[in-house]
Amino acid sequence: MKVIGYIRVSTDKQADKGVSLEAQEAKIRAMAAVQDLEVSEIIVDGGESAKSLSRPGMDRLLSIVDRGEVDCVIICKADRLTRSVKDLPRFSNVFKSETSGL
Repeated sequence: MKVIGYIRVSTDKQADKGVSLEAQEAKIRAMAAVQDLEVSEIIVDGGESAKSLSRPGMDRLLSIVDRGEVDCVIICKADRLTRSVKDLPRFSNVFKSETSGL
């Protein structure tokens, strides 16, 4: 099973509030370990707002998912993907999530 993690921060201040890239990666790897999964790649969007899906890491992630090259995507929080309700249908059609309700 191919597993990818996705992490994002929009500002340096987020690092001080517990959502640093390192903290997100640690949470993703811990979740994978609990599920007995091995993360093959962590896709990073550093300094990117979630107001739009147009960001380099998200473009890469969606491309990989659309091509069926990944079985599972792990995120630590749904707001790392998007902050826009209008984007949620895109994710619910692409991803299946047992924990986030997407």
